[in-house]
Amino acid sequence: MELSKEKSSHTQEDLSKENDTWWLEISHHLGAIYPFYAIEAPEDFSLDIEHIINKRKKRGGVIELDPVGVVCKTCLPFLLGDRTLIKNIYRAPWMTHYKGQGKWTKANLPSHGHVNPDPVEFVNRLKKALIEEAAKYIRNAKSVGILLSGGMDSRVVAGVVRELQISSGFPDRVIAITWGQPESRDVIYASRIAERFGWERQLFTLDAATLLENIETAGRMGAEVSPLHLHAIPKIPELGGVDVILAGSYGDSVGRAEFSGRRVDKLKPILSMVLDRFGLLRTSVLKETLSALREDAFQVQHLVREAPSLRQHEIEQEAHYMRRMLQACMVVIAKGRRFYQMFTAPSVFGLMWSLDPKIRNNDWYGHLLKILPGDLLEIPWARTGRIYLKHDSAYDQTSRLYHEYGVWLRNDLRDLVVDRVNGSIVRGLGIFNDHGLDNALKVWKMARTKTTNALDEVMSWLSSLHVFVERNDLVLSGNYERTVKDRMAAIKGWIHSEAYVLARNYVRE
Repeated sequence: MELSKEKSSHTQEDLSKENDTWWLEISHHLGAIYPFYAIEAPEDFSLDIEHIINKRKKRGGVIELDPVGVVCKTCLPFLLGDRTLIKNIYRAPWMTHYKGQGKWTKANLPSHGHVNPDPVEFVNRLKKALIEEAAKYIRNAKSVGILLSGGMDSRVVAGVVRELQISSGFPDRVIAITWGQPESRDVIYASRIAERFGWERQLFTLDAATLLENIETAGRMGAEVSPLHLHAIPKIPELGGVDVILAGSYGDSVGRAEFSGRRVDKLKPILSMVLDRFGLLRTSVLKETLSALREDAFQVQHLVREAPSLRQHEIEQEAHYMRRMLQACMVVIAKGRRFYQMFTAPSVFGLMWSLDPKIRNNDWYGHLLKILPGDLLEIPWARTGRIYLKHDSAYDQTSRLYHEYGVWLRNDLRDLVVDRVNGSIVRGLGIFNDHGLDNALKVWKMARTKTTNALDEVMSWLSSLHVFVERNDLVLSGNYERTVKDRMAAIKGWIHSEAYVLARNYVRE
């Protein structure tokens, strides 16, 4: 599937007809789209893993679960490296250029620096880089959808797109796409932003039925992510009249140097010393796959062992967590529409990486939004309910919860989850510790939070794994014996999970 010069200059009309090639243009961006391929046919890419599986079946190939992938996804919220849950089916590699004939070459990765620039000069450079990035993604599209929440990242994207509209007259039409419960901050604040710019709005509400659909969708996608992370993403490709969709999901990691609430200078290695903390796996399979897991964690070709730990850890987070969890969800949109993540062009994230880590903080969004249209700093930040960077401002009393996945999963969908976790499809794989699953189910039912926890993540994922295995007649050929150590691991897992859930119940209440 070599990209010729003719293909690399696709018009928008060409891209709508050949939606399997546009992603090659951004394969060297942090927010790239990573298609699947089989090792025996490395030039045949698809954004649909079942397409690759069915082609292998037609060739008479074996479709077998990869125990390393299953162990990895049981222990972590995401897979590592290029691995999938199927042996010898992989994702395209991170930060590379495709050279044809199934070959990829490493792209240049910007350096980390210690620059402490003049804020005014730097923020103007950042604004210019973001506008150029958005313009390249949008090109001649007449209608653009923006995944818009009440957070800071997406409102920066909104301000950049509005600046383009004012300065160049395009895009003609912008649709603000939001999901959540109508009374939540995210929905209310996103609506205010869209109203200021005169944009159309599309709200997808979330409920137990949405979560059930996402369990099925995650299974069809290869069970690589928990359905808790899909939100309304599967519904977005159904929107008519939208040529390109933009998101700002990388804004936290790039713009504010934060990964899941942890600052970049506080990051730890991607692979924890304790993996199976809930005792869900047979100890024999964990022992057999551990070395491969460690290899996956460091297989990214941009990692250099002697590099500073901050650079190592940030690359790990981008190459594994952001790529294999966040972008694995977004592929659902990319299958039907050109989709781009802002903040991910090398010209943009290279600027942020050049800064001294001590000053990679929230201030830059404050500087940036002051010079973008809409006075968007006047709208509170959904995370805090306060005006951004004004810690003494009054709290907005609107709800911060845009979903109640914990309630829906443990109450509305409880029977389905329990049946699937206890069923022959999951347990029949011979990889899971039956005693550990029994204990985890008991503790899982004790959770009382509206939001989710780590056991919700695992139980919902096992429900999707059931779908993936059943749809594709998957098998696991390894024979992993039950041992006395399994009972011990299950007991330790029970103690850990009960303490975890009770503590979370108390803190969240």
